[in-house]
Amino acid sequence: MEITDVRIFRAKQKGPVLAYANVILDSRFIIRGIKLLETEKSGRFISMPSRLLRNEEKRSYRDICHPLNSNVRNELTEMIFAAYDEFIENSESEE
Repeated sequence: MEITDVRIFRAKQKGPVLAYANVILDSRFIIRGIKLLETEKSGRFISMPSRLLRNEEKRSYRDICHPLNSNVRNELTEMIFAAYDEFIENSESEE
C-alpha cells in the first residue's frame, strides 16, 4: 500500500503531543488520530490510534491499527513528520 496523503492537525494543548495526523492509503483507506509526540527521552515518534481496555485490576491501551514491521513504521513516521515539518513551516510563514 502506498501512502497517498497525510493531513496534520495542530494539538490544542501543550505537552508531548505535537499534533495529530490522518493518513490515506492508496486513496482508499484512512487512518485517523495518529499522535505525533516528542519527549526528551525518546525524541520524536508516532503513536497509533488506540482504545482503552478496562480490566478490573488495571487500565491499559491497545492499538486499533498498527504497522506490522519496523520498515513500514519507519516509512510512516518519516512521511508523517515530513508533513508535520512542512505544516509548521507554512504556519510560521503565515504569521
